[in-house]
Amino acid sequence: MDAERSALTTLCQEFDALIGETRLHSTERQELLERIVSEARARRPLLTLLGQLLNTDRETTLRTLATGLPGAGLGIARQETFLCPDGACDRTAVPPPAGAIPRCAVMGRPLERG
Repeated sequence: MDAERSALTTLCQEFDALIGETRLHSTERQELLERIVSEARARRPLLTLLGQLLNTDRETTLRTLATGLPGAGLGIARQETFLCPDGACDRTAVPPPAGAIPRCAVMGRPLERG
């Protein structure tokens, strides 16, 4: 997987947690996240912008993304996974500890413990 694709994957997987974390910071950082989202939606490169958000250079950003975005990746209960409620897709979700049970975006039903 190339670096930009990996960056987009990490952003997508941890987006909700990243939004929550960024809201605790300055308006400037919130605007930077909005720009990152805009660039991601346009499928343009993200690494430089993610580096600005993380205050890291390109190589450090790549290493950081490999372990998850700060404020989003730590403390995940990896032993508890949730799956599609009717087995129609391969989605798996791992919520944060004591977090809400993930829901199926298509059916609106809670995912089932895996």
